[in-house]
Amino acid sequence: MRVALDYTAALTQQAGIGRYVRELAQALAPLFEPEERLVLWHGRLPKRCAGPRPGGAAVQDVELPLSPEWVTRLWQRLRAPLPLEWFTGPLGVSHGPDFVVPPSRAPSAVTIHDLSFLVVPQYAHPRLRAYLSAAVPRSLQRVSAVITVSEQVRQEVIEHYRVPPERVVAIPHGVTTGLAAPPVDQARRTLDRLGIREPYFLMVGTVEPRKNHLTALEAFSLLAPRYPGLSLVIAGRPGWLSDPVMQAIRTAATRLPVRYVGPVADADLPSLYARSVALIYPSWYEGFGLPVLEAMACGTAVITSVGGAPAEVAGEAALVVPPDRPEALAEAMERVVDDSALRHRLVQEGQRRVASFSWERAARQHLELYRRVARG
Repeated sequence: MRVALDYTAALTQQAGIGRYVRELAQALAPLFEPEERLVLWHGRLPKRCAGPRPGGAAVQDVELPLSPEWVTRLWQRLRAPLPLEWFTGPLGVSHGPDFVVPPSRAPSAVTIHDLSFLVVPQYAHPRLRAYLSAAVPRSLQRVSAVITVSEQVRQEVIEHYRVPPERVVAIPHGVTTGLAAPPVDQARRTLDRLGIREPYFLMVGTVEPRKNHLTALEAFSLLAPRYPGLSLVIAGRPGWLSDPVMQAIRTAATRLPVRYVGPVADADLPSLYARSVALIYPSWYEGFGLPVLEAMACGTAVITSVGGAPAEVAGEAALVVPPDRPEALAEAMERVVDDSALRHRLVQEGQRRVASFSWERAARQHLELYRRVARG
């Protein structure tokens, strides 16, 4: 069996879907039988996008003679019927890990990470919303199996697209192997370099309306006067419609101890998680919510939104609040600051919870699905 995996996102995106594809491929490669192959295909990219690839005899790299933009134009916008096998050779299964699949003679699977473009369209870029609204239904009609990253998204796919439930399987993300709190001295050096002073609450994620920074800022404004020295640290790159959010952050920082540190390197994130009072993650909508798991792996308490995928991921190991109630978020933050026993319990339960999420487990579930799809 030869499995084709679209590796484009792994080479062009540091976080999000790029991380999912990299981690999945790395964990899949050692699981393949001697006669099986993992074909990582991608469009032609500049040398700066060379990126890491898993090693091993099972892995084959195939570069298409077109840029990723032209690949998308060819298969998703022009709907050219040219099969993937023209570039890769015969396949047993084709997996599109980024919402869409190319034409293929082999049975296919697709990963749907979220349906934000349908469920909360006001938080999706118009061009992306238009593209996914057209491309996702076509892919769902083409594939034999649909992978989602949470049960919430699984139910949304079934409900919105009327996909038979037996064709949709939820396979959660894992946590990067070895992710844990660094030694205290190392963590403090990282904080010093980034200009962060303890104690602080932490927000991690792209700065955009969907992440709900405005509620976090309002909650912190209710909390901060009672706790001199406590700050709010916001980490993440600016995203779509970030201007009003960034302006709110800058305005808050003129009267409150709010610090925006921008995008943070993967190597530095564990230090920020580990030394924080808690991660606050009050997002309006997520397909998964990887920072919740990362914080738990680093021994950090978590406060997140009630009812969504991050709460599903956290289980009983986090405090959950309505994302539209800053006073509820402020109250949860105050509880974590004041109640060391509660904070300790959340950390301990988080460590137990995160142990059930691994990329090896996710890879085994993907491989089982590939083999089932290949058998028909």
